[in-house]
Amino acid sequence: MTVTVDAFQALARSSPWRWRTLHFRHRDGSEEVEAWLRRPGRLLVRTADGREHRVTEPVGSYFPDISPGTVMGPRADSLRFEVDDPMWTNYAWVAMLDPVELSHHVEVASLREDLVAGRPAWRADLRALPGYDPRCGGNCCELLYSEAGLMSDYGSLDEVPDDLRGRTYPDHYDVALDVETGVVVRCLPVGGEPDAAWLEVDILEVDADLDALFE
Repeated sequence: MTVTVDAFQALARSSPWRWRTLHFRHRDGSEEVEAWLRRPGRLLVRTADGREHRVTEPVGSYFPDISPGTVMGPRADSLRFEVDDPMWTNYAWVAMLDPVELSHHVEVASLREDLVAGRPAWRADLRALPGYDPRCGGNCCELLYSEAGLMSDYGSLDEVPDDLRGRTYPDHYDVALDVETGVVVRCLPVGGEPDAAWLEVDILEVDADLDALFE
């Protein structure tokens, strides 16, 4: 399939239907871990010191409002009950695995095909626009650390606390989606402060039998 903006955004919405289990390595500014995930609701994380941590509950759910006369928002358009994958550390982990927040109110530029950890990926430069709707905004855990991400938690600039104003944000993010799974495998800031949030994922196995890990 040719990489287009519509196709890229559709891929960002498609993770819930593309895979059942995932084995991967995850890196960000704080740590590197290896993880095994089986949907629904089973996660095993091995930290660099060899310790294993199990998370057995999904996080969050979403009930679309489909009452008569309702104007559907970007996430409600799918008309699906949404249960997110188990979380490790923060909501950026959840968004990485199901990056629907990248499918709307995001400027998509410089589309290209790539290989990430030997796997086909679609890559683009993404900039959050007003109306960006991360799972956890307010400059907490959004994939695209930005003013739009900050404002997703506030009705107006007047409501933003003083300590959150005047921040310097990346110009955009270099983001890669794994073509098979729809998972974010690279989310790297371009410009801005050197400590801006980032993440990298190397997918090792998709839909392997992980039942023995979770018995």
